Amino acid sequence: LPFDPTIKRTEGTVIDKGAKFKITKGAPNILLKLCADPSVEEVVLNDVKRFGERGIRSMAVAKCRDGGKWEMLGLLTFLDPPRPDTKDTIERAVRFGVIVKMITGDHLLIAKETARQLAMGANISDSTQLPVLDEVTKKKPERLGENYGNLCLYSDGFAQVWPEHKFLIIEALRELGYKVAMTGDGVNDAPALKIADVGIAVAGATDAACAAADIILTKEGLSTIITGIISSRRIFARIRNFIIYRIAATLQLLFFFFVAVFALPPEDYMPD
Repeated sequence: LPFDPTIKRTEGTVIDKGAKFKITKGAPNILLKLCADPSVEEVVLNDVKRFGERGIRSMAVAKCRDGGKWEMLGLLTFLDPPRPDTKDTIERAVRFGVIVKMITGDHLLIAKETARQLAMGANISDSTQLPVLDEVTKKKPERLGENYGNLCLYSDGFAQVWPEHKFLIIEALRELGYKVAMTGDGVNDAPALKIADVGIAVAGATDAACAAADIILTKEGLSTIITGIISSRRIFARIRNFIIYRIAATLQLLFFFFVAVFALPPEDYMPD
């Protein structure tokens, strides 16, 4: 069973010397519900919290015993710190007037620690306040921007989100009249990349993300985005200046001919 960002876990069947069992790995809170074992729940949650406060991600592993009952085996921990240039890139983007927000499926503690390292603000919340798509029609909620726009605008980021949350956050901001750019690399980012005014797939992104994006970065990191902002604003300024010049020149000619027609009657210059 491939990884599904909705259920946040993957599953495989192992056959070893006649023994057959299932193994699954994924988000600890999801596997705890699957195991339904109160004796290990508190221990796992405490460990996840302890690691999360240090910016360490946790992934749970469980095994399906005979009878279909899942048993928690342990936690896999790994550290995925931001790239060295990420903080500088965000600071430069903010100086250019770009509001930067973080939307991640990681645990809330991981998101807060990452936001602290990148100086992105402390107003990070989970997805419980966010809307979801209609279960039947899969349509977005009515008056999305009116009901959820301020929440998305004034939050510094969201954690533990589903792919549909990313899509709805961007759509809510667009309904408020903002131009929104989105960066991502996974299949679960594709809907958000597609709906954004500018979808940017980072280096090494999946085929789905690249197909949905408007721009595909070929260099590692996000610093190239700042180069794009500078170049695009220079182009816009030159186009605007040229248009202003052409309008001014045209008005000058129109004014000259308008005055000339009344000040210099053509009949005075007709041949005898």
